[in-house]
Amino acid sequence: MEELNLKLLEFFTTHYKPGIIGIVGTKGTIGMAIREAQKPVTVDGEASLWSHGFIFGDLRLDRRGAGGAKSRSPYIFESDLKVDVFKPQLRNGAQENWIGKHCREKVENAAVIDFGLAEEQRDNVLATSLQLIDEQVLYPIHELLGTWWAIITKKEWLPNPVDDPHAMYCSAFVRHCYKEAGADFLGPEVSVSNTTPEHIAQAGIKAGAIKILSQLLTPTYVK
Repeated sequence: MEELNLKLLEFFTTHYKPGIIGIVGTKGTIGMAIREAQKPVTVDGEASLWSHGFIFGDLRLDRRGAGGAKSRSPYIFESDLKVDVFKPQLRNGAQENWIGKHCREKVENAAVIDFGLAEEQRDNVLATSLQLIDEQVLYPIHELLGTWWAIITKKEWLPNPVDDPHAMYCSAFVRHCYKEAGADFLGPEVSVSNTTPEHIAQAGIKAGAIKILSQLLTPTYVK
């Protein structure tokens, strides 16, 4: 089990607002592969800082405090794929998780993006997120390959060539929820089904809406 990074947990909790976007960049094999694949869309042609995106939901009470005491921290909505080789467990697609999932030592970079949603837009983002979870929308690995192809052929505006209407990877999930709420942060030059974490980060930078924590800073861990 990776150790919990308290600096990251504090960062996400301090900047928490329901409906805002979180993005992270991990240094594991899959995370680095996703970051490398986004080189053609980064400003400097280097690997992206980002590999995953999600939406902040509610602050919830749980038993994560010292000795099982009650605590309150953010929960998130996301589309993700988790396979546990040591347990017969597979979590595929839209799901709700504790923010601590993304406060681990493998996370090198983290950011929150607040596009200043109106109250109705925020509520619609959250409602759409929950609806996708209820519909058990899946995480499509093959669509990552479709987006990679669209990027290298510079045809990101076209729908993903292997788009599955009942499946969305993480950044497409985020973009879809915002678009359904009338708060799309990207234009027609990037199809929803080809949206990457790097696209989301660049939109946040352009809007002056992003706050970034680099894990080059000295982190504090707790088991």
